[in-house]
Amino acid sequence: MALPKLNDTPKYELHVPSTGQKVRFRPYLVKEEKILMVAMESQDVNQIVNAISDTISACVVDDIDIEKLKMFDVEYMFTQIRGKSVGETSELNMPCEKCEEGNQVFIKYDDIKIDMPEEVSDIIPITDSIKLKMSWPSFRKLMSQFNDMKEFNTDLAFKTLVVCIDSIMTEDEIFHMSDHTEEEANEFIESLTTAQLGNVREYLEAMPRLTYNIEFDCSNCSTHNTKELSGIQDFF
Repeated sequence: MALPKLNDTPKYELHVPSTGQKVRFRPYLVKEEKILMVAMESQDVNQIVNAISDTISACVVDDIDIEKLKMFDVEYMFTQIRGKSVGETSELNMPCEKCEEGNQVFIKYDDIKIDMPEEVSDIIPITDSIKLKMSWPSFRKLMSQFNDMKEFNTDLAFKTLVVCIDSIMTEDEIFHMSDHTEEEANEFIESLTTAQLGNVREYLEAMPRLTYNIEFDCSNCSTHNTKELSGIQDFF
């Protein structure tokens, strides 16, 4: 007689932040958690991207195009799936900013939210005759810019800017960035003035981010600590 099957029925729902699409999902299983843990420990970006993408694909039972999910979509969906998989709260060991003593703190997955901006223009004037068409990058497209998670944490801002530019529009032509090399894209960005770059940064700063604020008093020195968690690596 075959053993009974577990966890076949999806029990939860979430809304994809960038589209508002409602999808059903199930918690991830032990076999999927093992793959995720190995990927996170490896610090290899390709392995992490594939593990997270495969987990979301396996757990979300409704039709969804993983390749089109934005960075913040994946971060939010993954933490919601993780919350239903490991429990409503998760324990983290946070070092004190003063004495570096480790402290036990808890995060509540149900409290993690992403606030979508009401309206953000994706057309940015650079000069009187040149405009940029912007687009928030997909998770896979952004992560493809990095070799490891250390590089991701240090070079995120500039490389996010590179992949956010969809095209450069002049009065006569449209130059799609997908038709040009990374070196050409970098050269164009480096030719911007500080003021022009500031206009582009406003678009980046409006991009939704997965964040969670933690406050705790150190058990060793009583210092009050405030820390912002952001990104999948902080919640895993």
